[in-house]
Amino acid sequence: MRVLVVEDVATVAARIAAALRAEGMEVDIAASGAEAEKAGVIFRPEMVLLDLSLPDVNGLDLVGGFTAMGAGVIVVTASAEEEARVTALDTGADDYVVKPVMVQELAARIRAVHRRLPGRAKAASLKIAVDPTLRAVTAPDGRSVLFTEAEMLTMEALLAANAQPVSREDVSMIALRRRLHDEDRSVDQLVMKLRRKLGEIGCSERVILSVRRQGYVISTPSLFEIVSEGE
Repeated sequence: MRVLVVEDVATVAARIAAALRAEGMEVDIAASGAEAEKAGVIFRPEMVLLDLSLPDVNGLDLVGGFTAMGAGVIVVTASAEEEARVTALDTGADDYVVKPVMVQELAARIRAVHRRLPGRAKAASLKIAVDPTLRAVTAPDGRSVLFTEAEMLTMEALLAANAQPVSREDVSMIALRRRLHDEDRSVDQLVMKLRRKLGEIGCSERVILSVRRQGYVISTPSLFEIVSEGE
């Protein structure tokens, strides 16, 4: 079983990882939201242990992306407040554990959640269909949005990059067919519209991420599938 430990305190992450490896699990560690999203694409965890207090993002913002991939999510955090627990579970987390962690109990909780995952994995195999001909993007539940030509060209470029950033300059040349000039915010506005439309069919606003000095990247390209008209 592949387990991703999302924890910014190195000593805590190392202790949990060592204990889980002793239980026969394959473990990767992410110290930030950005690292967690990258690990989601490369490591493809089956289970995620998620701290809520990360240096770059609220951990709850990551729950939807991991559950959409079919992974189980257990929040592991210092807050024992009922409100925090309820919010995490309502957001989609499968379980909630308060620090300090008893690692044997944690391992048992991981196994328990993992046993309930086959149905989610089946749902995760259903892709969001991207049809460049119709300029339509359709969720598995049938919700659909139409893109402009520039929006669809941007979406295709981001998907073709396969989780690698596409520069703002490249987006401008591909989608807007012009060079990007200083103070030009047209690409940023284009990506904002993409995020909003994808949100209309249930995607997290973090499905398209800004990467400083590098451009934009689709955090979970495996959620999408390019299709042709009529498929």
